[in-house]
Amino acid sequence: MPDHLYLHVPPKPEPIPPGSPPGDLPVDPDTDEPEVDLPPLEPPPARDKTATVH
Repeated sequence: MPDHLYLHVPPKPEPIPPGSPPGDLPVDPDTDEPEVDLPPLEPPPARDKTATVH
């Protein structure tokens, strides 16, 4: 088998400490803020609806 054909095995995750509730996953403290700046929730200002057709 050629050297460039191999399966990538991801590293094992850190073990969950005993006593934590089921489904409780460790979360990085930096993940509480979104990574993308979202536009404001306010609707855009209304434009004058008298558009000219060319």
